[in-house]
Amino acid sequence: MDGGDLMAEPATVEREMAPKRQRMMDMIMVLGGLKEESAIPLSRVNEELELLKEQMEPLTEELLAFPEKYFDEFLKTVEKAGLLENVSDRGILKESIDSLEEAVEREDVQALRGLCDLLRTRLDSLTKRPRQEDAEESIDLEEVLAPLPSLVEQITEVIDEYEQNAAEKAETAEQDLKDLREGMEQATELMMQDPDEALARLQKLGTKTRYGNFLRAAAQVKRAKREERIDQQRFEHLLQENIMMELYRGVVYFILTHMGSKTVVGLADLMGIEPSVVQKSIVSMIQRGDIEMVGLDGDAPVFARVFDTIPESTMVMKRTVQQLRSISKSLEGENKELVDSSLEQLENGLDRLQKIGQYNETELAEALGKTRVITDNATQGVLTGTDDTEAEDLRLLVSAGLEAFARFRLKIALEKGPNLVEGTNVYGEKLDPDKYKQIMDSYLNNELERGTMLILIRELGAMSAKDLAEKTGIPQDRVFRHLLRMKRDELLTLAGEEDGYVLYDVPRTPTKAEVTIRTASEQAQLLVTAKNEIESILQDLTAEDIGNLANSLETISKARDKMEKIDIGGAVIAENLLNTVEDKVKSAVVMAYRTRARIPSTRPKVTLDDLLDVDVPSVLEEYRSQMGYAPLLGFGTVKWEESKCLGCKSCEIACPEDAVTLKPVIDVPAFFEFSDEAIDNLPVNKGLFYRTIRGLASKKPVEKIVLEEDKPGFGTVEIDLWLCVACRTCVRRCPGPEDGALELELKWNLPEVVRQIRAGVL
Repeated sequence: MDGGDLMAEPATVEREMAPKRQRMMDMIMVLGGLKEESAIPLSRVNEELELLKEQMEPLTEELLAFPEKYFDEFLKTVEKAGLLENVSDRGILKESIDSLEEAVEREDVQALRGLCDLLRTRLDSLTKRPRQEDAEESIDLEEVLAPLPSLVEQITEVIDEYEQNAAEKAETAEQDLKDLREGMEQATELMMQDPDEALARLQKLGTKTRYGNFLRAAAQVKRAKREERIDQQRFEHLLQENIMMELYRGVVYFILTHMGSKTVVGLADLMGIEPSVVQKSIVSMIQRGDIEMVGLDGDAPVFARVFDTIPESTMVMKRTVQQLRSISKSLEGENKELVDSSLEQLENGLDRLQKIGQYNETELAEALGKTRVITDNATQGVLTGTDDTEAEDLRLLVSAGLEAFARFRLKIALEKGPNLVEGTNVYGEKLDPDKYKQIMDSYLNNELERGTMLILIRELGAMSAKDLAEKTGIPQDRVFRHLLRMKRDELLTLAGEEDGYVLYDVPRTPTKAEVTIRTASEQAQLLVTAKNEIESILQDLTAEDIGNLANSLETISKARDKMEKIDIGGAVIAENLLNTVEDKVKSAVVMAYRTRARIPSTRPKVTLDDLLDVDVPSVLEEYRSQMGYAPLLGFGTVKWEESKCLGCKSCEIACPEDAVTLKPVIDVPAFFEFSDEAIDNLPVNKGLFYRTIRGLASKKPVEKIVLEEDKPGFGTVEIDLWLCVACRTCVRRCPGPEDGALELELKWNLPEVVRQIRAGVL
C-alpha cells in the first residue's frame, strides 16, 4: 500500500477478528478462490433446489396471499372508523398515493386500488375548498380560540410525562454513575503504583460512557506505550492529565445523555469533582459540538447533549409560540387574555422540551397538531379582519407575526434601528434618516413577502418556487432567495419534487392516523414487490437466486413486524393473520439460508492476479450473488503524498479504527524528489526547512532516519490495511495543501490481503 513502505512484519500472535472484519475476510477469500463451501457435491445442487421448492410450497401459498388478505381487512377498518377524517397533511397523502399506485401497477390488488381511491378523494376534498365563500365570511376568533386552553393543558401533561420518564431514566442511570465514580477513584489510586492497570480500568469505564474521544485517546496512548514511542514519564503524564480529562468529558456526556440537561454545578455535584474542572471539560465539548447551552437556571447556563436532529415537534411548537405572540398584539378583551395565558404555558413547555432534547413525538402529535391548526386559523382571522385602510399596519403585523423565521430580527430592528439615526455608533457616525427609511422599507417588504409565502404553504401544503411566484406575484428569483433563507432558519423543510421543482413545506407533526396511512402504504409497495419477486424466482429456481429469495422473504418478515404495530381504535388490524404469517415467513427464511449454506460456491472465473486492485463495489454479478444478503463494507486503498504532509497527526487522531499511525521515521531521500511547486504550496516554515536540507546536503541521502521518539511535524504515515474500512475520515480531516496529503481510491489490494491471510496475520 502507498505510504506503507515501512509496514511492520506480520505478527506471530494470531489476532481475534471483529465480526465485521470476519465478514470482510470471508468475502475476500470467496473472491480470491481460497475457500470453497462444499457441503454437498455439485451434482446434487438441482436436487437440493427441488427439495427447497417442495418444502416451501405450503408456506409460500400463505405468504403470497398475505398482502391481499391483510389489506382487505385494512380497507374495511379504515372505512368503518372514518380514519381519513384525521388525515390532513397533503404531503403524506401524495406520498401514500404514489406508493399505492406503484403497488397497483405491479399487481392489481382490489383492496389497494380501493384504498388509493379513498386517499385521492380525501386529497381532493382538502385541495378544492371553496376559498371565495370562506373569504367572504368573517372568522369568529372567539370560537376558533375556545379549544386552545384545553389543548395547551394536554400538551403540558404530555411534557410532564416526558420529564417523569426522563427522571425515571435518570434514577436508573444513578447506579451506573455511582459505579463510574467508584471506578475512577480506584483507578486514580492505582496510577502511581501500576499505571498500566489504571489505564486498563479507565478503558473499561470509558466503554460505559460511549464517548468516542476518550476511547480513541486511551487506545492511542496505550498503543504508543506498547510500541515504545513514549517513555514511562510521558505515559504517566498523559494518563493523569489528558486521559483523565477525556474521561471527565465522557462522564459529562453520560450524564447529559441519561440524566438530562444540567448546570456546571449540577454536573460537579453528580461527578464529585470541582466545578472548575467541569467548566474546563465542557469548553472543549462545546467546541467539538458534543454539547450546547439550552437555557438558564437562574443565572446559571444549562447544558445538554447535541443530537443529530431536532425533533420536528419542537420546531412546530417553536413556530406556534412565536406566531401566537404576534396574534396577541392584534387581539383585545377576553380573546387576548386567553391567548396570553396559553402562550405563557406554551413558552414554558417549549423551554422544557428543549432541555429534554429527544422524546417520543407520537404522544405529542395530536394535541400539538390541533394547536397548530387553531393558530393558523386565528392568524387567518386576524388578517381577513383588516381592511384596505390598515394596509401599513397589516404589513407590520404579518412581519411581526412571522418573527419565527427571522429569529427576532424584526423585533431588534424596530427597537434598535432608531438609535442609528438619533444616536451615534462606536465611530461617532449617524445614519442618514432617508437612508434608514429606505433600508427599513426594503427590510419590511422582504418580511412581508416571506410571511405571505409561509401562510400559503401552511394553507395549501408543500409548494415550489414556481407555484409561489404565480400565487404571490413575487419574481421567482426573489421567491427562491426567500425560500433558501427560511430553509436555513429551519422554518421550511424539503418535501420532495414535482415536475422537476423542489417542494418546500413547513414542519408538520403527523397525527397517528397519518402515520398509519403512510406506514401501510409504504409496506404495501414493498410487499407487492417482494411477492412478485418470489413468484418469479420459484418458477425457475437456480443457485444464484437463493440470495434474492432470502431477501424477498426478509422483506415480508420485516413488513409484517411493522404492520403488527399498526392499530386503529386500539385494536391491531388482522391480528390473527399476522400471527399465522409470522411463523411461516420465519420458517421460509431459515430454509432459504440453510439451502444457500449447503450449495457450494462457484469457483471464480478469474485468477488471483486478475483481482489486483479490483473495484469491489462494482464486482461481477456472479460474486455479488454469491454474497447473498451480506452488505459490501468499506473497501479502499489510502495513498499518502509525503510532499503535502504537515506531520500534524490529524489523520491519526481522527481515525475511528486506529488504522493510521505517524511513525517517527523521516524519509530524507524523498525530500529531494519534491517538486518546487509542491514545496511552494506548503506553509512557509515547512517549505523553508525542505529547501535548507536540500541546499546543505553534499550528496543525496539514501537512508531514512529513525527517531527515538515522536517529533511534531515529522514522520511517515502508515495505514494498517486490515483496520482501514475506507470511511474517508482521515481524508476529510487532512489540512494539507490542495486536497490534502491523503487520497482514497475505492480499490482493494487483494493480493496484499491474501498475503496477510496466508501469513496468519488475519
